[in-house]
Amino acid sequence: MLQFQSDTLDENQRYKLISAIVTPRPIAWVTSLNPEGAVNLAPFSSYTFISYNPAKVLFSVGPGGEQLKDTVANIEARGEFTVNSVTPDVLAPMVDSAFEYERSESEAELLGIKLAPSSTIETPRVAGVAAAMECRLDRIITVGDQDDHRLIIGTVTCFHVDSAVWAKDRIDPGLYNPMGRIGGPLYQERGEIIVRPVPKERGR
Repeated sequence: MLQFQSDTLDENQRYKLISAIVTPRPIAWVTSLNPEGAVNLAPFSSYTFISYNPAKVLFSVGPGGEQLKDTVANIEARGEFTVNSVTPDVLAPMVDSAFEYERSESEAELLGIKLAPSSTIETPRVAGVAAAMECRLDRIITVGDQDDHRLIIGTVTCFHVDSAVWAKDRIDPGLYNPMGRIGGPLYQERGEIIVRPVPKERGR
């Protein structure tokens, strides 16, 4: 087995290794409002939920271009954002929204991505996605040797779920097909679902 001591690697090598090992990663397609009211739309693939009572989600914003800084600044100023799920039908516009646009520009408007009003916050969500969550900012945590990564934690105030993926009072995993990020230009669909219950007794 190959072995790599982390402190012997440069930043790019560490990124390539950890992002390739921790995969596939769910994608948070985040909307936020800038001071002029334009909708900033950007994808982040370091993302998960961290609690359900109350429901909280977390995504990480690493060092990068102005768009990434815009997301953090917008959320910090407004105290809210939405997280939209990415399925195969919205993969192309999601990738296009990762382009570095000017701060005053709205990715949603430039790319023709339709928005829908939220119920509990001012920031709109992406229309037509399989699921979306309205969130109020809980906190922003700074991490990294150079304090250049931000962990955004939000409390979910409203869930939106497309009825097409809803069955028997829940999201049906056979109908919901979220994309996963592998790295670079590589993405993965859900694939086969394997059922393997946790044993109820010790051993087998």
